[in-house]
Amino acid sequence: MTPDTESILQQDAQLTRILWTDNAGLTRAKAVTRPSLPGALLRGVGMSMGQQALPMMVDSVVPESGLSAAGEVRLVPDMSSYVALPYAPGSAAMISDMRTLDGQPWVHCPRDFLRRQVSAAAQLGLTVMASFENEFYLFRDGEPLDSSPYGGLDGFSLSHAFALEVLAVLDAQHLTPEMYYPESGPGQQEISIVAAEGLAAADRQVLFKMAVTGVARRHGLRASFAAKPVKDGAGSGCHIHLSLWRKGENAFYDPQGELGLSITARRAIAGVLAHLPGLCALSVPSVNSYRRLLPGWWAGGYACWGLDNREAAVRVASGHLLSGAGGSSTNFELKTCDASANPYLALGGLIACVLDGVRRELDPGAPLDVPPGSLSDAEREARHIQPLPASLPEALTAFAKDDVLQTALGPDFSRSYTAVRRAEAAYFAVQDEDTEFKLHRFSY
Repeated sequence: MTPDTESILQQDAQLTRILWTDNAGLTRAKAVTRPSLPGALLRGVGMSMGQQALPMMVDSVVPESGLSAAGEVRLVPDMSSYVALPYAPGSAAMISDMRTLDGQPWVHCPRDFLRRQVSAAAQLGLTVMASFENEFYLFRDGEPLDSSPYGGLDGFSLSHAFALEVLAVLDAQHLTPEMYYPESGPGQQEISIVAAEGLAAADRQVLFKMAVTGVARRHGLRASFAAKPVKDGAGSGCHIHLSLWRKGENAFYDPQGELGLSITARRAIAGVLAHLPGLCALSVPSVNSYRRLLPGWWAGGYACWGLDNREAAVRVASGHLLSGAGGSSTNFELKTCDASANPYLALGGLIACVLDGVRRELDPGAPLDVPPGSLSDAEREARHIQPLPASLPEALTAFAKDDVLQTALGPDFSRSYTAVRRAEAAYFAVQDEDTEFKLHRFSY
């Protein structure tokens, strides 16, 4: 049941965090006290427009963004997102929309951007289902929690208490965890949660990260969602699983199609591949992201696709091909994404690319059944497999040239977002790598 004003006001939270995620991919909050909550539910809380022009390394407005300290918008909480925070007793949270003073969606609101892309899919008779699959590191006293290998039992033992609590919190917040295990890097973990429809999928990503970081603190740990928090360790992805549905049926499934995929699925994948260089600016948007996005790290460094090909940027998961599985689980996974991304922008941009492929009836070509990095340059060229940007500035250049993504965001939002990310790129271009790792490690 969706909470209403009366039921929210009956809760015992003394502080309610009003959340938003900015152009730097940082989730921020203003917390209102219990006496102030009725007014916040009715009118939202104020936020300077300049808040959407802050890079991750310093709270200073980027002038090129077109935004400044002058002007204000309202953070209007979405009551359907209300959750208690068991790891912060006495606190609750709601995710907000950015609204102008006359109540209209603000052009720089990431959540409204995703809402528009979901609506565009609905106009084609399609419902978006998605989930974010996170990898993250745990640190104690500045060092990784363990040195166990992928799935190592010692990793389970050392993170046992943390894991049980965070899974309980996710359940309490109706995020429904599916699987947990230690990953390849030292202290690295992975937890997956069930898919949700459209906007709710990105909301869940915000709440998921907040739960993990909050529970970690209670156990004397720190969680890092940075793409590459440890120089010699595995990178952390935040893979997006996506499917499209039509009239209650998975529109990606066709038992007669190659790999069990429908024409709609193939066109969707082709749309992603066509726009992936520009999409990188939204899905792998930090300077640190490009330390992960390399061949051999299962990060999707080339624009290609394949069945269970974890080196391809787009992996078709094989679950729907198992005996008796049916087609409901048919989806693809965008591996070229990490948790420095604003989830509303990453998912919204992905949907825009998918819909372009569907509308233009694009074809992705043959699936790749070998790691793309194992092919020669000539072989990749013959298969039209292009390498993805090697740096954030390259991704931003591709983004600026991508008419579909530019149109989806609109000129004002594109300008503010690009300015923030270019400022980050310029800052870290003159820093040493220790500074880069230090500032990224616990920012996300």
